[in-house]
Amino acid sequence: MTYREECIGGQRLILGDCLEVLPTLEAGSVDAVVTDPPYGIGDAPCNTPNRRGKRIGSVNDWHPPSDWDKFINPMWCSTCCEAAPVVAWFGHWSKRPEVEAAMSYPIRAEIVWAKNCHTGAPCPLAMRDERIWLFSACGIIGTRFETSVWDEPIIPTWAHREHRNEKPLRLMSRLVSWLTAGTIIDPFLGSGTTLVAAELLGRRGIGIEIDPGYFDIACRRVEQAAAQPRLFQPDAQGAPEQYTLEAHQ
Repeated sequence: MTYREECIGGQRLILGDCLEVLPTLEAGSVDAVVTDPPYGIGDAPCNTPNRRGKRIGSVNDWHPPSDWDKFINPMWCSTCCEAAPVVAWFGHWSKRPEVEAAMSYPIRAEIVWAKNCHTGAPCPLAMRDERIWLFSACGIIGTRFETSVWDEPIIPTWAHREHRNEKPLRLMSRLVSWLTAGTIIDPFLGSGTTLVAAELLGRRGIGIEIDPGYFDIACRRVEQAAAQPRLFQPDAQGAPEQYTLEAHQ
């Protein structure tokens, strides 16, 4: 497969199939995989009058129909483990056994992303959460203290999204900044939110996307991020001095 590659800011974007691209990366060049792959549940939401039953049809008319979410390829899991010592994998709660069985690393933790509203039909419960599973051969040490439940708002349904399943920048920034201070890779880059977060945080990242349309969108968004001030800049003056209230009186 012929790849297209763009280097923007501290990010490297590659157009291609992750199963073909990941094995070509230099060993030890990536510290963590951070990715939101197909869940294996079907992309179309429930469209029945009482919002129950099989997921059919679509109520999202600003993105073209897609079948990207119909299955999970077990090779994705094992190839991601070969690429980095830590894998952070978004998924639907019901798919944990399937994903866990396909991973070469044991699961170390599960983050519950608690959304600010439900995003599914009552089948039997309207879902207000999503899972992030953390796999590693030798354990995970985050860059700071965190808990297993993350209360982060979703992108509002009326807001413009570049991808049908686009993740909020705030959520991805939190995950990337907590997981590692090193280089991250997203093998299912989509519209590029993972690398946008990495660029704004001053982290290096690699993104792989198989769809040329989404690849172009990701390049544009990362380029826009590279033109912005970073969220965290090194303090050339050293640690800030702490003042007491009395000092200002």
